[in-house]
Amino acid sequence: MKSIFAQTRWRLAGWNLAVLVLTMVLLCAAMYGAFYRSLLSQVDRNLQGNAQETIREAGEDQAHFGREGYEGGFFALVVDGTGQVVENPQQVQLTSLALAKGGQSMHFETVPIAGKTSRLYIRPLSAGPWAGSSLVVGQSLAPEQNALHGLLLVVLAVGGTGLLAALFAAWFLSGKALSPIQRAFQQQREFTADASHELRTPLTVMRTAIDLLARHRDEPLSNNQDLLNDLRTEMERLEHIASDLLTLARSDAAKLELAVANVDLGGLAAECVRRLIPLAGAHGVALQLERVEPLRVEADPDRIEQALTILLDNALKHTPPQGQVAVTVRKHGGEALIEVHDSGPGIPAEHLDRIFDRFYRADRARSRDGGTGLGLAIAKALVDAHGGRLVLESRIGQGTTATIALRLVAASSLASRVAHLAGRRMHQPARD
Repeated sequence: MKSIFAQTRWRLAGWNLAVLVLTMVLLCAAMYGAFYRSLLSQVDRNLQGNAQETIREAGEDQAHFGREGYEGGFFALVVDGTGQVVENPQQVQLTSLALAKGGQSMHFETVPIAGKTSRLYIRPLSAGPWAGSSLVVGQSLAPEQNALHGLLLVVLAVGGTGLLAALFAAWFLSGKALSPIQRAFQQQREFTADASHELRTPLTVMRTAIDLLARHRDEPLSNNQDLLNDLRTEMERLEHIASDLLTLARSDAAKLELAVANVDLGGLAAECVRRLIPLAGAHGVALQLERVEPLRVEADPDRIEQALTILLDNALKHTPPQGQVAVTVRKHGGEALIEVHDSGPGIPAEHLDRIFDRFYRADRARSRDGGTGLGLAIAKALVDAHGGRLVLESRIGQGTTATIALRLVAASSLASRVAHLAGRRMHQPARD
């Protein structure tokens, strides 16, 4: 199974890297093209300016173009209508220029001269002795090509380093992305194994009881009352597990139905404690309601009572005889809190992070204490469905405190709700 996640991780990293490489190539190509066009535009502007200056220096008769020691890396030529060079003051190694045709409009050309690429500005001449010829002002593009070459090297160096860093980042991020999936898959496998174990045990007991009944089928049922009781107990256990799994499945699918009403949280807690006092007495544990404040919340009373019953039952099971379980209902900020504190041995810190996992037990030896390991998971799902919080705090030797936190109903909200309901009743048509 690890190989599957490893292959998936490499695929994710590869796709991320491929997308990044494509993006970088496009960006670098766009940047390179823009830089090249910018350099070429600057060269063209310089050539046009030097052409104007050359014509101005030649005078009105245009008898002589250019001068000795022409500066700035520019050169000037005059070519006739056939493309032959007739004026070459800088002695450029060019005898003819096939691209410069007399009578053409002003334009730019890029040609090789003496093994180097040069940019030319060709401007027809219409006056003076060179009428019908063309003035060619040129400049070597070697500096611009060197600049572009340097830019390309920088882009390749930075891009290569960036891609290497991107590979490590993609590998790291793909691992982070797969981590929750891998953890959820592992939890699903554990859940399936635990559920199979929980279901197999009562089924095994039921099958054994049925086999024994089949062997003594001629005997009256009263002689096998213990076997019948075992069958009933295990059937109830299976029904309880199925109900718990259905509740969790509905919670996962966000289909847990809530009959929300305005609930007196203190009264609900008091009633729940009253019903469990006999169970606490059977365990030899003192169960008491320590402090109750008059608090109201919008909640499903049956679901909150179910969650509180789970917490109380869990506290009673893990509190030794002569111990105590105390319930408190109090206000904290904008929340109503129900706290269940027991004087049990506490839960080790390494188990607290997983205490709400399904079928998880901090004490694996308690696998047949009547619980399935789903109680706390169900309680948390019920509280979460109300938009509340279920928190468990514990210290070794100091007991455990489970806290249900729900949003309080504001007085203004309650008054507007009552007024709204009253208004609806007043506008309802009278029935015959």
